[in-house]
Amino acid sequence: MNYLEDLKSYLEVITGKNFIKAATYIEAQETLLITYYKSYEEAVEYGFNVSKQDYENYFTQSKIEKLIVEETARLFRKYPFVQVIAIDLKFGGNDFSADVSREKFNSLTQTKLEKLSLDNGTWQEFQKEFTSGVKNAKRNNLFNEFIIK
Repeated sequence: MNYLEDLKSYLEVITGKNFIKAATYIEAQETLLITYYKSYEEAVEYGFNVSKQDYENYFTQSKIEKLIVEETARLFRKYPFVQVIAIDLKFGGNDFSADVSREKFNSLTQTKLEKLSLDNGTWQEFQKEFTSGVKNAKRNNLFNEFIIK
């Protein structure tokens, strides 16, 4: 399996997949675009198979932060050829869209995501520091840096 097939396969099981309308990699720009359904009604039009209550309960502040920060970090770690991740996420009348570059993420966390490993525990250490927990100040700070204002 080549790297693009691997990315496509991962996007089929990514956290929040049921809520993603489209995910596209633009190779020439080294950019991954992830678009979430803008509303429950739009999701239903596309054959969404979750109740409205489950849809509304899914998007807590903590979950939105994790989608923007943790999933982006995971993608940058696993796919070094991706340089930018653009996320279009609107929920509850709020716009949580983000443009995240690998360079900015690495700079803000003083790490190189592509060097983190499951084998030596560096990925788990990163998660514990920057993404874990219901309220994580470092995750919240990164989230606020990435959201398009």
